[in-house]
Order: sequence, then structure tokens, then C-alpha cells
Amino acid sequence: MYKFAKIVVSPFYRLLFRFKITGRENVPKTGSVILCANHTSNQDVLVLAVASRRSLHFLAKHELWKTKKLAWLFDRLGAVPINRENPSMDSFKRTVALLKDGRAIAIFMQGGRREELNQDDAKAGVALFAVKGKSPVVPINISSDFKVFSKVYINIGEPISFEDYWDKKIRTEQLNEIAGRVMDAISSLKTPAAAV
Repeated sequence: MYKFAKIVVSPFYRLLFRFKITGRENVPKTGSVILCANHTSNQDVLVLAVASRRSLHFLAKHELWKTKKLAWLFDRLGAVPINRENPSMDSFKRTVALLKDGRAIAIFMQGGRREELNQDDAKAGVALFAVKGKSPVVPINISSDFKVFSKVYINIGEPISFEDYWDKKIRTEQLNEIAGRVMDAISSLKTPAAAV
């Protein structure tokens, strides 16, 4: 259903906005990978899906599963519900299983929408998934005011490997350090406001 939804949505979004994508070659064509982006608008999910050549499993707030119809839809789209206040082991296991199966998952670095990138907002979840799922992290910065026919800049950075941490007991401070590195990479990809 994900591919069908993308076929339907992509032409509309490409008419609605002018996409400027750089670094698309940095996303591995096969194998597990975590696409990690900033999150300033509700449009980011569809923009990221349209910009990516791979099918993505989005980690989304569990509140979106509040009705049976919505739960059915998001399940069919391959999304994984995450309780941002109290993450469950089930969500963690499902996400790691997807990565071990060679899938691509998408995470928003700050959990929820934020106007600016701030190190204090960096969530360590991406670090835990990268280590336990043995997957590279591809930083992505999305910049736009999302006005009709405006430019949407999707700047995709080079994959970051945390292989040194695989199969090792990892401490909280190390997870925070990894999350900080990813946040710095996303910040470095920001399009100057004057260009947006």
C-alpha cells in the first residue's frame, strides 16, 4: 500500500512544491538504513517519502493509532507507533527487526515538531536503533516555508556508521553522544534562510 500511496501523492506534491534534492546518492540502495531528519512541519513526512527512492517505515507518535481506521491505515503503510513519553519494548523490537531485515526506517531527530535544531532536543532513540539494528544513519535537513509553489530543500548527508559500538554494552552517555553527532550532521546541512 505504501508504493500505491506514493504514486498517488508524489505528482500532487511535485506540483504543490518545487523540490530541490541534493545528496540522494547518499542513501544506500539496499540494506538497512536509518533516515534521520529535522521536523518543522506536518508536511515533512510526505516530503521525505516523495524524496526517497526507497520505501520507508516511519516511526510515528502512537496517538495516530487512536481509531481503528487510522490504525489500519498506518499499519498498512508500514509505520511503527512510538509512545514518545514512555517508549515500549514492542516498538523497539519491531523497529530493530525491520532494520535486521534490511529495511529503511525514517525518524525525526527531535521526536516532535521544532522550529530550530537544538542539541537539548536530540533524542537518543536513533542512536539505540543504529547500534542494535547495526545500521548507518543518513542525516537529512528539510528547509522550506511550505507555502504553495515554494521551494523545498532536502539536503541529504553522507551515511554515518557507528560500527564501533556494535555488539558492545553501550552506556547512556554514549547514546547521547551519538545522537549529538547526528544532530550536528543535520544542522550542517541546513539551507540558509535567504535561499528558502
